[in-house]
Amino acid sequence: MVEPTTYKVRVISQQPDGYRRASITLKRGVNESHVTKPQLEALKKDTRLAVQVVQASESTTAEPHMESGSVVRDLVLDLSQAPEALAHIIAAIHELKPTKKPTVDELVFEVDGVDGEQKPTATQRDEAWAWYQSNIVNAEQ
Repeated sequence: MVEPTTYKVRVISQQPDGYRRASITLKRGVNESHVTKPQLEALKKDTRLAVQVVQASESTTAEPHMESGSVVRDLVLDLSQAPEALAHIIAAIHELKPTKKPTVDELVFEVDGVDGEQKPTATQRDEAWAWYQSNIVNAEQ
């Protein structure tokens, strides 16, 4: 039997310890885990989480393979100190990995219990962008 492809992911959660998504129990802050493609998709759909694929492997037992020059900019963001009202917006910014301030239309997000997509105001976007810029860490350094 062929084992499913798994992905090593880094999930940053602003939610309290014990928050569950994709059959994974998360703690507030940075979480690392190996997940299947359906789990990865479920994690990425949750706007309360920032999800980053660290590496992909053919199977859970295969050695990771990386070609020289294939490493992309590895950005890490800890939302544990982020203002709660801006956490969704900051996570959306992080997911975009922008090189310049995104527009409010690029930062549309969903909130559980609220119908439809939500869009931040320009002020919220500016505050979230400022927080993001001062708290992002380049893991290559």
